[in-house]
Amino acid sequence: MNSKIPLFIYTHSDCAFIWPALIGQVNKYVKDVEIHFAYNNTIDDIEKYDIPKNWIRHVYIDNIIWTKRINSILNEIDSKYVLFIHEDWIPTAKVSGKILDEMYNFMSKNNWDYLLSYTHYSVSEIQEGISTGHEDYFFYKEDSHIFQPAIWRSSVFREFSKVLNKAKNQNEDEDCLEFMRNKNCYSVQNIKTIRQYRTTNSLIFPHMHALSEGLWNFNKYPTLKGLLDEYEIDTNSRGIHTWWELDTQ
Repeated sequence: MNSKIPLFIYTHSDCAFIWPALIGQVNKYVKDVEIHFAYNNTIDDIEKYDIPKNWIRHVYIDNIIWTKRINSILNEIDSKYVLFIHEDWIPTAKVSGKILDEMYNFMSKNNWDYLLSYTHYSVSEIQEGISTGHEDYFFYKEDSHIFQPAIWRSSVFREFSKVLNKAKNQNEDEDCLEFMRNKNCYSVQNIKTIRQYRTTNSLIFPHMHALSEGLWNFNKYPTLKGLLDEYEIDTNSRGIHTWWELDTQ
């Protein structure tokens, strides 16, 4: 039986070079979760990419802005909450449908709108945290959102993508942050590994973020290149990011 929270993957054919790793890792680690895969209507031949048959496909219009694309897809997904990622957030360990259902129940009970899959020690050091029931994992109140991977209340995500008129690279600009400051935003984090394995030890979506500003995050994730090499992805065609949050995975 699938989790009550589906996985919503947004992508574009411009990023198809990373799809082999995305598809392979999701197939490997996301088992009991309904998967929604959204892509642009201008792609030439989607079938050549071997999108799994059990993934639910959504096609958005390429010539509308990112928020409108997101909104059109959300209107096709019937779920109270969704777990959202872009294509370059690659799972590295099991994404448990059972744990996602626990998050669903906790968020519903406490009227939470957003749950980020990790936090920063600047947040955890000033809060006691709320027990998740899993050893060393705690919930923390967030001022706003850090886009993904995160569980969104679908109605809030629809409102976000309807009210705001933003490109993908603007999804954490001041307008977006201010919108989410009026919502109930939280995060979940293993307190013992926050400085070293912040994202790969996530309770709800263990992952490596493959790209920042179009550059590989090999400095942040030393094992990322090897993973991409396994999927025969050309890692020589773009540079390496050298500054993004290298203090924490």
